Amino acid sequence: MDAALYRDRIGYHGSTDPSLENLIGLHKCHILSVPFESLSIHCGEKITLDPPAVYDKIVQRRRGGFCFENNSLFFWLLKEMGYQVHMMSGHVRNAFTKRYGPPNDHMVLLVDLANQKWVCDVGFGDAFRTPLLLEANQEQAQDNGIFRLQQDEDKWLLQRRLEDNGTGEQEWTSLYKFTEEGQTLEDFRGMCEYHQTSPSSIFFSKSFCSLHLPEGKLTYMGWRLITTTFNGTSNQKSTIQLTEEEIPDVLRERFGIVLASQLIPKDDEIIPPPPIY
Repeated sequence: MDAALYRDRIGYHGSTDPSLENLIGLHKCHILSVPFESLSIHCGEKITLDPPAVYDKIVQRRRGGFCFENNSLFFWLLKEMGYQVHMMSGHVRNAFTKRYGPPNDHMVLLVDLANQKWVCDVGFGDAFRTPLLLEANQEQAQDNGIFRLQQDEDKWLLQRRLEDNGTGEQEWTSLYKFTEEGQTLEDFRGMCEYHQTSPSSIFFSKSFCSLHLPEGKLTYMGWRLITTTFNGTSNQKSTIQLTEEEIPDVLRERFGIVLASQLIPKDDEIIPPPPIY
C-alpha cells in the first residue's frame, strides 16, 4: 500500500502537509475520480474490508466501491499523511424506502484539525464534495448543492436543500445521521456482509455505479444511464436505456471500469427494513 500511488490514482499532486487546504483537495479529488458502486456484488466478487484488498481494488485495479471501501481507504490515506481522523457510525435514509438503515449502515469520517472538526465522506453518492464543518444549523454551499448539519441530542443529521419548488420556501431532505462515537474497521464487517446479501440494501438490490463530474454526476443503474447536470438548486436529469451488451462498454468508456467477471444487471425493488431505526 503506497500513499503516493493512491494520490496519483485520484489525481492529487499538491502538498502532503496535514492542512485544511490539502484535506479539501484530497477529498474533492477522490470524489471526482473514484466511483461509488455495487458492481462487485453483481459479478460474483466477494467484498472484503481488509485494507490491502481494498487498496488493490481501488488503486491498482482502478475500481470504485461502496462506503466502507472508499472511506476506509481514505481513512488510511489521511492517517498516513498525519491527520487526526476517526471512523463514525452512520444510518442512511434510503432514497427509495425513506427509512433509515441499521447501526453501522454507513461509515463517516471525522477529522480534528486546528481546533475544529470536519466531516469527511468520499463513499456516498449524493454527498458533499469537500469536508463539512461540524457545526449545527450552518448552511454550507458547495458546487453540487447546499448542505447543513442538525444536532439531535447525541446524533448529527446531514441534510441537503431540495430543489426550488417555486414557493420561495426552503425545504430540506435528510440524507443520513451519525454519532461522534469512534468506531473501528471491525465494527463495520457485519454490515459489509448485510449490504451484500440483504434485499433491504440498495447495493444488493441494484447494480449501479455513480461518479461525480465537475459539472454534475453520471450514474449507471440496472439498464439505465442517468446524467445529472448541476444548476444551483435546480438540477436537470436525462436518462437513456441500455442493452445488456452495451453496459460493459459504458462502464469502461464513461467510468473507467473494466470488470474481470460478467456483470448480471439488476434493478429490483428494495424491501423496506423494519421501522426501528
